[in-house]
Amino acid sequence: MTVAAAIGAGRRTLVAALAVSAIELAAPAARAQGITLRLHPHVGDTLHTRLEQQTEVTATMRGPSGGAPTTRTVTTSIALHSRTIVRASSPASTLVLTMVDSIQLHSTDPHSAEQVAQAEQMLRRQQLLLQLATDGTVEGARDVRGVALPQDIADAMAVMPAVFPGHPVRVGDAWTRVMPLPSGGPLGARGAGHVNAVFRLDSLDRSGNLAYVSMHGDIVTDRESEGVRLSGVLNGSMLVDRVRGWMTDSRCTVLLRSAVTPAPSTGLAPMSFVTKVTQRLRTMDKR
Repeated sequence: MTVAAAIGAGRRTLVAALAVSAIELAAPAARAQGITLRLHPHVGDTLHTRLEQQTEVTATMRGPSGGAPTTRTVTTSIALHSRTIVRASSPASTLVLTMVDSIQLHSTDPHSAEQVAQAEQMLRRQQLLLQLATDGTVEGARDVRGVALPQDIADAMAVMPAVFPGHPVRVGDAWTRVMPLPSGGPLGARGAGHVNAVFRLDSLDRSGNLAYVSMHGDIVTDRESEGVRLSGVLNGSMLVDRVRGWMTDSRCTVLLRSAVTPAPSTGLAPMSFVTKVTQRLRTMDKR
């Protein structure tokens, strides 16, 4: 190595060391002053996402004339790979194109094979344009032809729930979001209940760029008068990449108990359901 090359290498090493020191000095300031958590990826980014979810539903029906109750359990699993391409961005929202590359659905219910096949067919190669607010809310959804889509489909295709606070937070701060239960599926119909979720900024990495957030929520019934009572809890955690402006890893478990009391005129026996949903969502760089 020549003298000039050695000096250049030393200068680059010094600059890199100073940059690392500046980041490490800035991180405590971010912890003390508060940071902003928001969805704001860069235009042109392609985010590769893998969703893994297992849903176990146990249904119990009271036996006739005081007989023994009958119980049945069905487990459904899904593995979905998708790409999200950032098309446009403004201070208030981001437009992304989400494409399903592959999907695998499995169910232990032998009678649902046709429904599973239809669901796979519907979602496979699906392409949606989603307008996302900085807190993760889906503000609008349409297909590539410009046709608006129902909110439940938009929410199902959204890559993250609306979880980010609208104000700066410091390590240890918590905030609350009220989230509706998804329409249909094991968690009940939209409007039947909601989740009072509490999120907490647990920690930051040394650079201050990775935020570790925990969440806990209680499921509350909205319509007890209609013969359906819901209760349950949600627990999970997520990792937010503040430089990327995206949630890169989340784990969530939902335990839901529901009791259905049909009107006497129906002649149907009361039923109870216990639903456990385990979900992991990861955003990965293409290898």
